[in-house]
Amino acid sequence: MANFDLTDRVAIVTGAAQGFGKAIAVGLAHQGATVVVAAREPEQVTTGRERPHAPVNPVVDEIKAIGSRALGITVDVRDQDQVNSMVAQTMDEFKRIDILVNVAGGSWGETFRSGPLLELEPHDFIECYRLNVLTGLMCSKAVYPIMKAQGKGAIVNIASGAGVNPGVGQAAYGAAKAGVISMSKSMAYEWAPEIRVNSIALGGIETPHRPMWNETVRAATTTRSAMGRLGTPEEHAGTVCWLVSDAAGYMNGATIEADGGRH
Repeated sequence: MANFDLTDRVAIVTGAAQGFGKAIAVGLAHQGATVVVAAREPEQVTTGRERPHAPVNPVVDEIKAIGSRALGITVDVRDQDQVNSMVAQTMDEFKRIDILVNVAGGSWGETFRSGPLLELEPHDFIECYRLNVLTGLMCSKAVYPIMKAQGKGAIVNIASGAGVNPGVGQAAYGAAKAGVISMSKSMAYEWAPEIRVNSIALGGIETPHRPMWNETVRAATTTRSAMGRLGTPEEHAGTVCWLVSDAAGYMNGATIEADGGRH
């Protein structure tokens, strides 16, 4: 019998203050998990095209209202010292870490641009790689010895359909997310059998903080999906909850293309 119950398991979710990350954190809590809601402070974000950031406390309160335990940690996962502190705080509070979901990332931000290949500089590729690949690497390596000592753990790295089949203007982001997919497979092969590692290549997601979903981009994205629409954070969160549960106990090194049937 498949077991989706996550009672007594402790999960860290990065990028969890809003959107897809929030949906994952809340979804894990509904399955019984204790959840560490990790995200950047809103005041860490300045101006420009970067995404707006939300505080972690409202998500923590929502999870506690469900009846699960939760801890909010403000962290910039691009900084190794802050990552190490996040893991140490989690261990001090809950004494174990069973699940890590690396959501933090993005196709553009305050330190790099997204756009046509000829308009990008090497710096844009480097910073996009740093945000999307190295953050997941640092977080995963930080929890590795804990999961290894426990004899069990599950990591999910959030990739993108752009890492499988990039569209126009996704050169840097596609290359970075392809790196997430490849890195996840290497982790899976090297860290099994104690730790399972999988990735999810997401299609377009309907979230309130995605200003890039103008009508032109929305139409192009939905046209490429057999479902004819964007996915919701809650739909994708269900895939994560399954991957980290015992119901997916033989899933390791897989990349799930959750894109509504992209073509």
